[in-house]
Amino acid sequence: MKMDYRVKVIWKSLLITLLIFGFAVLLNHFMDFLRIDVISEVMVEHELDRDAYLTQQSFVEVFSDYGCKALKVRFDVLKQEIKTVGADLGTYSRFSVFKKRDFDYLKRKYFLLEFEFLNLVNKLNDMCGRPYLPVIFFYSIDDEMSERQGFILEDVSKGFDERVVVLSIDKDYADEPIVKSLISVFNVSKAPTMIVGGKKLEGLVYSAELNATIKKVLSPADPYGKGKDLDFTVRATGVNKSFLVDSFLDRLKVVGDHFARADILFALGRLLRNDSMICSALREFDEVDVNSTDHEKAALVFESVASIDCGRNKAAFYALAAKEWESVGKLWRARIDRLLAEGDKPRLKFNVSVVEPSLKLGNYSSVLVGSSGLVVDNRSMIVSQADRVSRDWLSGVIQDPFSNDILTVFSERFSWPEDELNKDIGWHEGGRIKDLLSVGAKHEVAVGTLVAEKDGRWFAPDENGVFRFEVPLDKVLYPTTRFLRDDLAVIIDTHGVNMLVEQAISKNASLVVGCCDHPAKVAAAEYLSSKGIDVVCFTDKYLYLLLGHDVRVVGSPPVDRYGGRIVLGMRPLVLSVDDKIVVSNSSNDIYALWYYQTPANYFTALSKVIPLKVFYYSLKNFSDQK
Repeated sequence: MKMDYRVKVIWKSLLITLLIFGFAVLLNHFMDFLRIDVISEVMVEHELDRDAYLTQQSFVEVFSDYGCKALKVRFDVLKQEIKTVGADLGTYSRFSVFKKRDFDYLKRKYFLLEFEFLNLVNKLNDMCGRPYLPVIFFYSIDDEMSERQGFILEDVSKGFDERVVVLSIDKDYADEPIVKSLISVFNVSKAPTMIVGGKKLEGLVYSAELNATIKKVLSPADPYGKGKDLDFTVRATGVNKSFLVDSFLDRLKVVGDHFARADILFALGRLLRNDSMICSALREFDEVDVNSTDHEKAALVFESVASIDCGRNKAAFYALAAKEWESVGKLWRARIDRLLAEGDKPRLKFNVSVVEPSLKLGNYSSVLVGSSGLVVDNRSMIVSQADRVSRDWLSGVIQDPFSNDILTVFSERFSWPEDELNKDIGWHEGGRIKDLLSVGAKHEVAVGTLVAEKDGRWFAPDENGVFRFEVPLDKVLYPTTRFLRDDLAVIIDTHGVNMLVEQAISKNASLVVGCCDHPAKVAAAEYLSSKGIDVVCFTDKYLYLLLGHDVRVVGSPPVDRYGGRIVLGMRPLVLSVDDKIVVSNSSNDIYALWYYQTPANYFTALSKVIPLKVFYYSLKNFSDQK
């Protein structure tokens, strides 16, 4: 009996064990279904939200200015969904016995969603002023260091107001080729590894170092200037960079104006790749008096601070700049700054202006040249460019760009002997403006032109904020230019009539003085003439494009003084078809030698409608003039 009882107990115990085990197996099987359903449901919801986000993004890009705020709200939902799926997959897959294959499928799908999400982050950053920092975290399963790094990363990212987006990637996941590609791109060889703003952090990184790294990426110095080749113009002009840096440093010792000191530090920091020096410019901008009635100068200071960043509240400074622009009635520019304050991408209007000669064929026996002319007196209001007038950054001479201290000698002082500089005559636009001011004319410098990029080309605006006039790249890539976005910049050292249109009209100019060595500058001169504003161009390489147009524009004219007025031009000359005319031309091999192509440009155009006897002499070097 005792044996039978023991056998029964054993069998009962075995049966109970089998029942419990079977129940556990069934329960686990059932729970796998539930877990997969939960994850799948979140994934489906995420895909739906993603599609809705993309639809809204397309709508915003086409129809709306103020769309980034709404996109960020929807984006935060996507971010939370991705985080939830990742956490659930990591937890549930450990307990799955029967649905490993299903969980592997979901894991692969999750990684694909992460990659799509990374693309969304990058596109949103491009569109909305870089509000998020993606951190790619490569880990290994069942690795203690990876697990610790994950906790540290989660804890640190909480301190950045949801701006950090963590994308976790299993380094050893072999089923998805994109994972392998990402590992190859970032050269990841071990776990844990993090990619923070393009910087690779290998091994266990503790809170202090990680926090400092993220803070540096989120509060960079000159974020949009970083990707620009700000040595471009220095190289193109053949200026020795080391000499220019020394000139800036010498200038810094003697200049007291805070705006000028800020610009010198800003330019030096860029040329030397020194972020600390760039950020130090902010202290000088802080000292500029922005409480005066000079609203434009105040607006430019605020825009400068916002563009430099270094952890400053960009939104607040853009809002301050907007108020200043509103104070002077420049509502279109205020609107752009308010959009930047909200992190939105302004929808800009472009309508490119071009001009061509308007000459007609005829039975001509002669041509009259040089009869155009302008008069300047004490009633004249002159608006000019800043470069080669109030400043000459290329020779290290930076002062307050609004200064009335007109320069007359520029970078040529480094290459010309003292006895050939002719300082009493003066060079470039500055030298000629000083002549014009001798009869009591008033003068203001146009500073801080906003330029916008479209399809790889930059444009300056008209008085309504429509971007019409192309700006050549070498005039955009000055080390003093503020980049508000990759496609939006403020040029302090304005150069060329194309940058002066908006300010000339707002300042009620009667005469504009600037450079016309680009077709767009000539188009701007014609535009200003149509608004009743005279234009004089130094230099006038492309002014031949206005031949046949009824405009009040003169190029490199003779300057004559008659009592209290100055006459520009008005020296007519008749050229007959029987005259033999020697015209200068030049090669493009030497910087600035191409200005000697100006006469050839004029006479090539004239010769298409009148049979002039023109003999071209091409200069291959400056010494050929002798």
